[in-house]
Amino acid sequence: MIIMSYIFSQIKISEIDRIKNANLILLVNYIMSHIKEIRKILWITFLLNIFNAIVKIIYGHLSNIYSMEADGFHSMFDGTSNIIGLLGIWAAAKPSDEKHHYGHKKFETIATIGIAALLFLTCIEILKKAFTNLWHPKQPEVTNLTFLIIGISIAVNVFVTIYEYRKGKEYKSAFLIADSKHTLSDILASLIVLASIIAGGIGYPIIDPVAAVVIAVLIGHLGYDIVKKASDILADASPLIGKDINHIKDIAMRVKGVKECFNIRVRGRTDAVYVDCCLLVSPGMSIGDAHNAATIVEDSIKKEIPDIVDVVIHLEPQAL
Repeated sequence: MIIMSYIFSQIKISEIDRIKNANLILLVNYIMSHIKEIRKILWITFLLNIFNAIVKIIYGHLSNIYSMEADGFHSMFDGTSNIIGLLGIWAAAKPSDEKHHYGHKKFETIATIGIAALLFLTCIEILKKAFTNLWHPKQPEVTNLTFLIIGISIAVNVFVTIYEYRKGKEYKSAFLIADSKHTLSDILASLIVLASIIAGGIGYPIIDPVAAVVIAVLIGHLGYDIVKKASDILADASPLIGKDINHIKDIAMRVKGVKECFNIRVRGRTDAVYVDCCLLVSPGMSIGDAHNAATIVEDSIKKEIPDIVDVVIHLEPQAL
C-alpha cells in the first residue's frame, strides 16, 4: 500500500510527459501487480478473522463463556484493520483533483475514527455483561468442542501473523508488517480465554468474566490508539521526529549556493509527508540558479526520505 501510494503521488502530469511510453507501461504494471497481491493478502486475513470472530461469538454466547464471546468481538475488529488497508489502497489510487489538491488519503483516517467509535461501544457492552456476571457468575458449559475452537483460533492467528509478516517483508508493506504484529494480541487474548475456561472447569467460574474485562481493556486500548493516530493526522501533527527534520536541513545545506535552511514544517501521514521550508541563498545568485538549487534540494529530499511526497520551498537572498 505504501509503495503504491508513494509512486502514484509522485507521478504528476508534467513528469509523465517526460517518461517514455514503454517505461510508463512497465511501471504501471509493476504497481498494479503489487496492489493486487496486497489486496489479496488483506482479503485472506479479513476472511480468517471474521471466521474466527463468528465462531467464538456464537459458541461463547451459547455456552455462557463470556471471555470467548469478548474475544470474538476482538477478532471481529481485527478484521476492520484489513478493511482499513483495503480502503487505503482504494483511496491512495485516486489522484488529486480540483477539489482535493492533496489527494484523498484523509478519507481513510476519517473512516478509522468511525471504527474506533464502534470499538468503544463494543468495549462498553462487554464490560456491562462482565460486571453483571461478576455478581452473578454462571458455570460455563465446557466440552471438548470448547478446547477445539480455542485451539483452531490460536492456530489461525499464528498463521495470520506469520503470513502477513512474510508478505509484508516481501512487498515492503509497512501496513502488513504492523498488522501482523497486532495479531499477536489476538493470540494473547485466546490464551487468556483458555486459562479462564480451565479455571472455570476446576470450580472458579468468576475467572471467566474477569478475563472478559481484560479483553475489553485490550479492545478499548486499540480504540484509543486508533483515535490518537487519527487525531494527529487530522490536526497536521508532524509525522517526522526531530532527527528526520534535521536530516532535511542537512540535505539542503549540501547543495551549492544554499546558506541556510529554516522554518521547516512537516505534516501528513507517515507514508505521505508534505514539507514546507525556507532556503537562504547567496545574494549574487540569479533567479535561474536559485531555482535550480531549490529543485536539487527538493529532489534530494524526496530521494533520501522516500515517504516525503511533496516539498514547497520559499527562497530568500542572504543579506549582504
